[in-house]
Amino acid sequence: MIISKIKFVYNKNLEFYHNNFKRRVFMLISPVKTDEHLRELVNYKDISFPLDVCTDNYGTFPDYTLNCHWHSTLEIGTVAEGCLDFYMAETCIKLHKGDCVFINSNVLHMARQSDPLENAVMLVASFPPSLFPEGNIFHKYFQPVMQMPLQGFGIKASNPHGSQIARFLKVICNLTNETYGYELECLGLLSRIWLEVLRYMSEEEHSFVTKEARHRHRDLMKQMISYIQEHFADNITIQDLTEHAHVSRSECFRSFRRYTGKKPMEYINEYRLLQAAGLLRDTNLSISEVGSSCGFGSSSYFGKLFREKYGVTPLEYRKESSIKSKIPQE
Repeated sequence: MIISKIKFVYNKNLEFYHNNFKRRVFMLISPVKTDEHLRELVNYKDISFPLDVCTDNYGTFPDYTLNCHWHSTLEIGTVAEGCLDFYMAETCIKLHKGDCVFINSNVLHMARQSDPLENAVMLVASFPPSLFPEGNIFHKYFQPVMQMPLQGFGIKASNPHGSQIARFLKVICNLTNETYGYELECLGLLSRIWLEVLRYMSEEEHSFVTKEARHRHRDLMKQMISYIQEHFADNITIQDLTEHAHVSRSECFRSFRRYTGKKPMEYINEYRLLQAAGLLRDTNLSISEVGSSCGFGSSSYFGKLFREKYGVTPLEYRKESSIKSKIPQE
């Protein structure tokens, strides 16, 4: 359906769009690359040592947002600058500078910079428990957490365990894998980080929704977001989402509010606008063609929503993007 619309309005680079449109445009604008099931696609620097350490600069992300995704690895992060709204399955956690967050395996999550004017930076380490030798350590300290009905949680900077985790994460993010003994040093730091996580859990005695409920909500949300990504160029209705995921209208609204903080149509239009921004930057499609290709039936409605989101008209956005692309990079 999407390709046929593109073919109708644009044929200069038809082959490019026919082969790459849905996937490539999404990749261009999404900080996290995912497959059709929203599972993160990670390219490890060293496949024999699957540790992903990164610095997420939200000021450079479209809409200051880290898109919805999940992964089988365990993830721990700390806010180095700014403030974040972190959405994790059932909850939204407000994270300030120095706060930490733990995300369990297979938990759908996303995050958004709280204030567009205050850049947020998060240091993140993501790793599979298999990074540690099989045996008693895995079964005693990792497996129980992964099998718990546990989505994750935030840890305040004022908490002694949180401050230790933040300190170790800063160290591990400053290491380089070219240094001799890098793997050993990382394992030592991850062990200390994980120990602080376990100690915090034992002291706080967290209670969470059942494992079955967590899996159900996660899977429903994955289905609806995947549907949006596949059909954003079509006239999507709430009924389309509820029928695709086999949920009630009220449960659909609750799920979007829990995971994204938005109503379903708000999320759909934001996703469409992100796609439109990518097309304005990277193609020669006319403004009306961009709007039509991204699911906006009316050019005036497209222009209105675009200006509300970005503060400029689509044409002004294209001109500004063109000017920026011509500025030599130092």
